[in-house]
Amino acid sequence: MMKKKGPAGIFLDRLNTAVAWIAAFMVIFMMFAISCAVAARYLWGQSVPWVVEISSYLMLYITFLGTAWLLRQNGHVEVDLILNNLKPRTAAGFRAVTSVAGALVSLVLAWQGAVVTIDYFEREVTVMGILDTPQWMLVGVIPLGGFLLFIVFVARIWVLARFVMGGEENPEPD
Repeated sequence: MMKKKGPAGIFLDRLNTAVAWIAAFMVIFMMFAISCAVAARYLWGQSVPWVVEISSYLMLYITFLGTAWLLRQNGHVEVDLILNNLKPRTAAGFRAVTSVAGALVSLVLAWQGAVVTIDYFEREVTVMGILDTPQWMLVGVIPLGGFLLFIVFVARIWVLARFVMGGEENPEPD
């Protein structure tokens, strides 16, 4: 029997879903922009120089906006060969330990990303390119994505630890 989510869990799900949708729209925009650039070059011999730059920026955003949602959906890579041959509580224990490591890494990523973002903002650093984009606008997604990932890891650790201790039926966060 699945436990009903509290307000924090519902908010986290909605927030992660919203940023994942934003990432999905970025993928669609990038697909159309690249297709238009290819068509323009083929049909009229004209390049659209900003497409490559914008696409590289969007790749960073797509990665950091989608990773917490993917973890919430249990979509990250696991070594199933090992985990599937363990008892459910033992496998959940391994998942909890790896989630602690993931939480620590994502917290450091969010923290250091925030430090770098603030530094770039204060120094007004720009990317040398066609658009002269402020660097803080690019790296600013790293602390956001890292923090969301940290929160999802913490929620995952909580559910897995409760299962390992015998208080929960479902070993995976829903």
